[in-house]
Amino acid sequence: MDRRFVFPAVALTAWAQTSPNAAEAEKALRDRAQQFYQFQVDKKFRQAEAMVADDTKDDYYASRKPDIKGFKIDKAELAPDLKTAKLIVKAKVMVLMPGFGPTTFDIPMPTEWKLEDGEWRWYISPEARVATPFGNMHTSKSNGPPAAPAPQGAAPGGIDNPNLSALQNQISISKTSVRLGRSNRDDSVSITNGMPGTIELRLDAHVETIRGLAVKLDKTRLASGETAVVQLHLAGDKKIADTVDIVAQPLNRLLSIEVIAQ
Repeated sequence: MDRRFVFPAVALTAWAQTSPNAAEAEKALRDRAQQFYQFQVDKKFRQAEAMVADDTKDDYYASRKPDIKGFKIDKAELAPDLKTAKLIVKAKVMVLMPGFGPTTFDIPMPTEWKLEDGEWRWYISPEARVATPFGNMHTSKSNGPPAAPAPQGAAPGGIDNPNLSALQNQISISKTSVRLGRSNRDDSVSITNGMPGTIELRLDAHVETIRGLAVKLDKTRLASGETAVVQLHLAGDKKIADTVDIVAQPLNRLLSIEVIAQ
């Protein structure tokens, strides 16, 4: 996956769209982006080249193209002069996960566009050239062919060969133990997805065998940045010393909560 297509999901500058021609300009931008990213999905990279700004063509030639399986044009923000714009594209991108094979992630992609010869063209600003969803990326240069992006920063271990353990650690849990009793029969634990893509949460089957304990997930599908709440309720007076396990897929991350009830 190439850094030039997937930029970090940072807050974008809110640009006022004061021109009466803003709606027309935005429509032209969206139509252009729709065609550009459809070329990426169809692997027609040469056709898409005509939609790349002149100062970005070398980067486009040298880049490895991401394996985009689908996309949706989302939010558009045009500059007041309607000559540059930022556009959020929600893309389904294929990533090779060790032990799991190719895995599709839903990733928001802030992209930049500018008018050139009267047409909207995709380009890379100097600020975006080192940006990735996992932080800044640095490239090595030599006198030879254009260098590929260094893997550090693209993802822990690199986009094409990510460090599974480091990726798993981006799924966080607020606490790993709870104590319940007659005076406090309810507690909750939060699980947050720090991954750039969507994860699925599943209660381990053993949870159903823990007598006197009710466990419920308020949501099982978490987009990037979202949080799920695990609700635990002591239904009786039985003593409990057990573990509630929750599995996060596709990374197979095991999240364990020790439950003590006396």
